[in-house]
Amino acid sequence: MDIEVLKTMQILIQTKSFSKTAEIQNIVQSTVSARIAELEKTLGQKLFIRDNQRVVLTQSGLTFLPYAQHILEDFENGKASLNSAALFDDRLVIGNVYSALPNLLFPVYLEYLRCFPRISVKAVAGHSTDILQSLVDGIIDIAIVYQLPRIRRFTTFLCNEEDFVFVCPPGDPLANQSEMPVKDLSKINLLFHNWGGSFSDWVTQLFPGTRWFHANIGNPSFIVSLVEEGAGSAILTRSTVQNALTRNSVVEIPLSGSPLPPIWQTYVVVHPKRLSRQPVRDWLDMMSKYDLTAVPI
Repeated sequence: MDIEVLKTMQILIQTKSFSKTAEIQNIVQSTVSARIAELEKTLGQKLFIRDNQRVVLTQSGLTFLPYAQHILEDFENGKASLNSAALFDDRLVIGNVYSALPNLLFPVYLEYLRCFPRISVKAVAGHSTDILQSLVDGIIDIAIVYQLPRIRRFTTFLCNEEDFVFVCPPGDPLANQSEMPVKDLSKINLLFHNWGGSFSDWVTQLFPGTRWFHANIGNPSFIVSLVEEGAGSAILTRSTVQNALTRNSVVEIPLSGSPLPPIWQTYVVVHPKRLSRQPVRDWLDMMSKYDLTAVPI
């Protein structure tokens, strides 16, 4: 199967336009049409339909898509492996939830890179559901996520358990309080990050119905910086704010009352077939060194 044909399919899915696909690939539109027709003939299935001058995938196209992505991924990895053979012996691809990278996992990455200079490491950041899907698709070797996988064939380790903490700027009037009743959180303009899972359930209990926050931000580390600059208060995991607490640039106020936020868990998920790879075993050993892996769940 021609790689260029699959690349054309991938771009067409993104642009939903034959003309834009031709422009991106620097080919004429008839070539795009011919490549898609060739692919559909090879597979014996209709992959695309035109809908109000837009191009969308058929159900057959949706079924074939992950396989096409695999082929392209393997092709690019093969090229990279050939071009990097003199520098690296192997490769490790790790999917991480955004907030774990600069906090919980930083020392692990730092030491792993120092100890294994002949291993090419790729760190992919995303949400738990997306990372787990990448693991299912075989795109990554290790997933570090906030939710358990639904597929039982994966090997899962409890990586970390921690609490949520309420923090505010040192100069904020709230900093003088000995505790922060959870019932009063609705009165505060929070810098909010939705951690998902049980945290979302807890927030729903506190704030029934849909509401806006002072700021709703997808990057927890950015929220820490905003709190340090006096922009507001936040509820974050302890690992996220630990460095700021150590340098006294934020103040922790213990939460009180009911319901208190849940204990937050981080998991390491690996496909059993990947456990035999030396880079994967070395990574898990490095996490154990930092007390970040436990007995498989």
